[in-house]
Amino acid sequence: MSEDLKDEFARLRLEVDRLKKSVDEIKPHKHCLNCGIAIPPDKTFCSKKCEAEWNAMLRRKKMSIYVWMILLLILIIIMFVAMGGK
Repeated sequence: MSEDLKDEFARLRLEVDRLKKSVDEIKPHKHCLNCGIAIPPDKTFCSKKCEAEWNAMLRRKKMSIYVWMILLLILIIIMFVAMGGK
């Protein structure tokens, strides 16, 4: 191997060792479902505000699904009636 390759290999080895050390320093954690910031592993949300926002978003999504289901049902009934009930 040439000297340039040996130097590059040594530099990369040092970089890998540095990255391994930094990974070992990361404490166990997870992320807030709403905003994504790091929180302790035993929590789900970082604050009551994030939890309230998350629950409001879930309610909006559920309501949207219910509305679409009702519209689909109405369209199916209209199609059935338009076909003469055959």
